[in-house]
Amino acid sequence: MKKLFLIFGISFLLFYPSLSTFFTNDDFFLLKISQLGSLSSFLHFFDFTKGPEGLGFYRPLTTQVFYFLGWVFKLNPLPLHIISFVTFFAVTYLVYRLASELSKHQFVAFISAFLYATSATHFGHLYYLATYQELGLTLFYLLSTLLFIKERYFWSLGFFVLALLSKETAVVLPLTHFLLLWYSGHTKKIKSLLPFSGILGVYLYLHTFHYGFASGDSYIWSFSPIKTVNTLFWYILWSLNLPEMLVDFVGPGFKFNPNLFKFWGNQIKPIFVLFVSQLVLLFYFLFQVKIKKLKSVLVFGSLWFFITLLPVLFLPLHKFTFYLTLPLFGFVLSLAYLLNLVKSKFLVFLFLFIFLILSVLTLRLTYETHWITRGAQTAKNVYGFFEESKEDFIGKTVYFYDTSADTDLSWSPTAALKVVLSDNNFFEVFYNGGIRAIFSEGSGEVVSLKSRQFLGY
Repeated sequence: MKKLFLIFGISFLLFYPSLSTFFTNDDFFLLKISQLGSLSSFLHFFDFTKGPEGLGFYRPLTTQVFYFLGWVFKLNPLPLHIISFVTFFAVTYLVYRLASELSKHQFVAFISAFLYATSATHFGHLYYLATYQELGLTLFYLLSTLLFIKERYFWSLGFFVLALLSKETAVVLPLTHFLLLWYSGHTKKIKSLLPFSGILGVYLYLHTFHYGFASGDSYIWSFSPIKTVNTLFWYILWSLNLPEMLVDFVGPGFKFNPNLFKFWGNQIKPIFVLFVSQLVLLFYFLFQVKIKKLKSVLVFGSLWFFITLLPVLFLPLHKFTFYLTLPLFGFVLSLAYLLNLVKSKFLVFLFLFIFLILSVLTLRLTYETHWITRGAQTAKNVYGFFEESKEDFIGKTVYFYDTSADTDLSWSPTAALKVVLSDNNFFEVFYNGGIRAIFSEGSGEVVSLKSRQFLGY
């Protein structure tokens, strides 16, 4: 357990700045729909016939219930971030337990937990509360998997239901359970999957014909093999700690946008050097070990990674690192098993050191550039401004506008502010509609404010 606590400590040092992150973007809408007026309102969170207008997702446990706690804590984001951290550490522990069960080797289990806990891919769901559903889903998914291995099917089924109440992507769980049966050589026990398939059938029927599905500009399905391979490739690169932002700077044929090196050259160059060093070591390890010893684990890990990515793999415009929360288990298990077969422990620890430093550099760059942290700071600026002088604004309409100096930017500060504040949801949450905002010219008595003053540039 001392080694696990050491892993938790290292992980906390990597991600502790997330504890001070303010609400941003979808947080305000999700807070608004999670405010309770009565017990019946709480039960409506789980209504499978109709969701709140504008939601489009059935994730009552990790969305409405989670954000209801935000009201319990008087709209202080810190307790919600602490819950996210605790859930994250619980998931890391389950990664350790599951890796131990599957590999029957403590070294593999500890290395799996280390790689998982220090991965830069956790930035999104630790800094952005709206993605807590990824943590909740992974927690219940891994619990169901672990209990399924131990043949405690009733409890495994119960956690499957909780996973479905956390996020829709839990629908692939019967597939990974079958994968477990294959890996353990117990395919004759396939009947144990019948209850899971039955619940899945009911869930899919209700979701398809009653609740509906999410829609939006980025939720565009594409089954093009080229786009699918490209999306899968990015998820693999992100699993090796490359920054998420690179997806916006790398074009077809691996052509880099020169602005990447113009604005972030000092940060990205050492990241590339460490990444290449990491790849060289990986290929050396693969060349050194006997593939026969690695084959079954590599197949299992690769299939786990692919299967759990399936629900988002065909959304090329909607790919984010936080979708790796569950798939990452298969990736780190395969990697840890490979490292366990390497004879030189010095090279193994060198690889782990490079992986950790690469994560540190990627997280630092991501913190400086990501829309999550920039948006949270902007929202915090707006909140501080209105808290200092809210008496001057109650009952009035605030008009946010761009200035002539903003025309030099490639985006509109007002449009950016509208997204960060989730339109009027920010004001409805904090001021109960006592202040109304407009982001285009309007008539009547308005108080005009420059949008750019809140954005920090």
